[in-house]
Amino acid sequence: MISRSNVVDGSKPYIVEDRPMISRSSGDRVKILHLIQPGKEETGCLTCFYAPPSSPAILSHLLPCIDYPEYILREVHSSQYIYVRENSIEVNQPTIQPARSQSAVGNVLCCGHSPTDLIVLDQVSVIYYDDLIMDEIRNDTRVCNACQTFCCGGRGEEVRLESTFCGGLCYRGRRGTRGCCCMPLCIPVGCPECCCSCAARKTLYVENADAAVDIIQKARDNAKIRLNVMDR
Repeated sequence: MISRSNVVDGSKPYIVEDRPMISRSSGDRVKILHLIQPGKEETGCLTCFYAPPSSPAILSHLLPCIDYPEYILREVHSSQYIYVRENSIEVNQPTIQPARSQSAVGNVLCCGHSPTDLIVLDQVSVIYYDDLIMDEIRNDTRVCNACQTFCCGGRGEEVRLESTFCGGLCYRGRRGTRGCCCMPLCIPVGCPECCCSCAARKTLYVENADAAVDIIQKARDNAKIRLNVMDR
């Protein structure tokens, strides 16, 4: 049973005094201010055709000329979104995983997964505007992106959210404050993202990076002014 003290009046603003950025203008919803168009993933000129829907999923990993089946790529693209909310951004950057097996043979040979069927794995993250990763928002699209995408594939233009120091040479670390993770971390800017997941940075793939940077910066600044939130 929900106590009366926990019931939110949807007609009034929802205020969190200990962390104002969590607050929202209406108690029963979070306003979406903008919808940024995500970038579309392309595999490049080496890819000749889509794998048949019933083919083994491993083919898409072993042969560079074969892409994933068309049905799963449509599902991934339809699942992508970037919501710019009144106090945060919400991003879904889905990936692909094997579907559950429907046969005893698949359960035994493929550890419970289907050898042919694929499904979307959602990866949703919410970043509030007072998070240190929102310190810097910039267009980080690679040089000659259209040409590189044609030759090697790509995911659209890039927007980088990050927090740096030492003149932009190092990223701040994102780790816990308890146990063995209590020491501050310094990650060089050149460290690959796959090797340094604890760096205070995140890449968003969008259709138009300049427009996305402008929208996110304005939403962040307006929220900080409206809620009187100081950088921490």
